[in-house]
Amino acid sequence: MARFEKLQEIFSILCRTREPKTLAALCDEMSASPATVKRLIGFLRDQRGVDIRYDREQGGYRLERSPDDPQAAVLLGLSGREISALLEVEALLDQIPPGFVRDETQSVRSRLGKVRRQALGKGDLADRVRLRMSQLRNTSADAFATVLSALRARKRLQFVYRSRSRDEEKARSASPLRLTLYRSNWYLAAWCHEREEMRVFSVDRISAPRCMVEMVYDPPADLIAAELDSGYGIFTGKADKVAVLRFNELAARWVAEEEWHPGVRSEPQPGGGVILRIPYKHEPELVMDILRHGSTVEVLGPASLRKTVADALAAAIDVYAER
Repeated sequence: MARFEKLQEIFSILCRTREPKTLAALCDEMSASPATVKRLIGFLRDQRGVDIRYDREQGGYRLERSPDDPQAAVLLGLSGREISALLEVEALLDQIPPGFVRDETQSVRSRLGKVRRQALGKGDLADRVRLRMSQLRNTSADAFATVLSALRARKRLQFVYRSRSRDEEKARSASPLRLTLYRSNWYLAAWCHEREEMRVFSVDRISAPRCMVEMVYDPPADLIAAELDSGYGIFTGKADKVAVLRFNELAARWVAEEEWHPGVRSEPQPGGGVILRIPYKHEPELVMDILRHGSTVEVLGPASLRKTVADALAAAIDVYAER
């Protein structure tokens, strides 16, 4: 049995009674050795702050706090990273629009909720922990379900797509390759049969989707990886440029620990700043991320990216200067 389950078990045993439990009784009930039981009790005490005391008069262990005390339930064996992952997975599953897939994941979400409640307790702590997916877009449940059906059945997909940049509708025929939740929104990477290339479609802009009888076209795996994994952000295309960004000492405290891109290179600077070298193909998303750091970052190269950012900052100054 995994340590997490053993920790849950001993915690539950101590919660069920206010009478001290002897070491022998705990060993017998858990089918564990005295050394294992002592290690588990030590972990709960030292690493999780659970108040388990040894009663010398009665020769047993008891839980000093109420089982409903959220501090007593303080995460049995989950590490900080595991707690974070648990909350993120639960929040991600909650972003699936209503439909058959949401129904299929109901049992999983219920079990995750149970573990979370065990972890956070029933009191104030559970009310004070939140994970919000910001800037969510309204995705049609039917469209999402059809896209997912085509992806699962490995069938081609026909749909109408209205791009935000051109604000025009076009009929598309595509082979679904990958569905990604990125920055709180769903994107479909697919082989576009009209363009004969890989494209990324925002699912909330897809309407009237229909699964076709034809099987998908599968591009070579190395082409998919190059097109979808090497560039910056959600855009397709093999990275062919490297952005060189210099952050000052203040910004470096944050960006040095962020994963901007799997292929990023970080170079700490003597003054406390940091230089990031980020592979990219298309500028728009990278420029947006650079702009949010304002004066704490400088684009050292390429010259084209530096000019784009400088022009955007100058345009923003003009907007404010006119008022």
